[in-house]
Amino acid sequence: MRAAYVVAVCLAAAADAAANSRFNIDIPSTLRRPDGYPHAAALFGRPTYGESITQRIYYARDANNDPDPLCTLTTPHAFPSPYVLMVDRGGCSFVTKARNAQALGASALVAADTRCVCGQPCEPQKSCQWTEPVLADDGSGADVTIPAIMLQKQDADAIKDYIRCGKWGKNDCTYDDWSKDTVVQASLEYTVPNPDDRVEWELWTTAIDASSLDFLSAFRDTVVALGTRQQFTPMMYTYNGSEYGCDLDSGAESLNLCGNLCTNDGKYCAPDPDGRQDEGISGAQVVAEDLRRACLWSLVGGDTAPDKTQRGVGETWFHYVGNFSSMCATAEDFVDDACRARVMKKAGVDAAAVDKCVTDSGGLEQGHNTVLDETVKALKAKNIVYVPECIVNGVVHWGQLEPQTILATICQGYPRAERPAPCDCVDAAGASAYANCLAGNTGGGGGGGGSKSASGGGGAGMPWYGVLLLVVSIIVVMLLAGLAYWKHTQKQMRDQVRGILAEYMPLDDVGGEPDRPAVFSVSSAGAGVA
Repeated sequence: MRAAYVVAVCLAAAADAAANSRFNIDIPSTLRRPDGYPHAAALFGRPTYGESITQRIYYARDANNDPDPLCTLTTPHAFPSPYVLMVDRGGCSFVTKARNAQALGASALVAADTRCVCGQPCEPQKSCQWTEPVLADDGSGADVTIPAIMLQKQDADAIKDYIRCGKWGKNDCTYDDWSKDTVVQASLEYTVPNPDDRVEWELWTTAIDASSLDFLSAFRDTVVALGTRQQFTPMMYTYNGSEYGCDLDSGAESLNLCGNLCTNDGKYCAPDPDGRQDEGISGAQVVAEDLRRACLWSLVGGDTAPDKTQRGVGETWFHYVGNFSSMCATAEDFVDDACRARVMKKAGVDAAAVDKCVTDSGGLEQGHNTVLDETVKALKAKNIVYVPECIVNGVVHWGQLEPQTILATICQGYPRAERPAPCDCVDAAGASAYANCLAGNTGGGGGGGGSKSASGGGGAGMPWYGVLLLVVSIIVVMLLAGLAYWKHTQKQMRDQVRGILAEYMPLDDVGGEPDRPAVFSVSSAGAGVA
């Protein structure tokens, strides 16, 4: 039962990924579909949202007609990059095939299903499968950067036949192992809906999820720079213990099937962070800290936060999370009330208000907690499988959790003409350049400064000759101003000299004879000299 539930959740996640990606054949036009090809999108890789990969597609078959190509890198075949590589399903994991395709220079991988889905117009129906497989991460996909999808067998067969045989058809041509003669161009793009000028995004995380905690510390300034042009919501991963029997009891005594993983008599649970329930941090302690963070967010960043400019921003929440990670990193400090109090004080958190929220929502001892009930409900409704998981405008972000990567996805959620200025920082080279760019592009709170790319790129700004003219004009103005100042100071000096001469060296006009030398009278202290 639980295995079926996990499979259903994975299928739903794959469907979400496919719903926001589009694959089609551009050349030849006979293979093009008006609405693109149905496909399953991989739950690994780092697709770039808002950009399209449009390249020639090649079909990989091993020289020895190996039915499971790309499971190793022993093949000598290669194609001129960039290109899209199609390969048959089977023999090894999808991650392995994608990694090897990436190593060969491919920009994307298209896996061709080799089994029909039961009931679809596909042959043979014998040994058909009821659903398409999920292109899940096998746990080693962190180094795979290219996107990957899988086509249904009947669609993949049509493309492979054309690649192999071109216009002559599969019955009148000689199959080549790795055909390079027939040109087929494919396009693959990932999109983010942009219904309005504000992007709503959320991050599913926990108080002990190291990767998301590092990201949150690094992304705080980005959220502040975007201001209310974005609306962030932290979602704390807490699962329903009732689904695992954690709340079962036998008469007067609880069965305690889940140990110390849960709070509220087994209703709300979190995984044990170190895998040892008899020591270290317990799942119940994680739930407690997650609840405090959820309460803090509602106070400083939620929809009813007193400071409207902080709604969806919650700068104080980011300060608390970042300080907690650095100041209370050990298992002892994680559960230490004094350490938590120091962190709250440093971040400017009203600790009493947070405690009140925890208590008013139902506490952590018995019965239901309204905040945790909402979390459990959202977890199930959104089919959250992995932590951390980032969702932007309802679209799951597939790829690394890095500041510039997430900013790029968020910026794709704005209409192009309304992207805020921080979106210009997506391509900054390095962390230092990124931080400097953000510092110069803040003020997104009121929807103020727009991105340079908002009108389609730098071409909409001042042309180079306009910049040159502006610089020359500034230099000329500065030179003229300097010259005027110099003349002014010279006149002042002359006036001062004349004043001194007039005061200490008066001129006697002798007998009205203009040619007679002037006679000066100089006085000295204590004596008169004529």
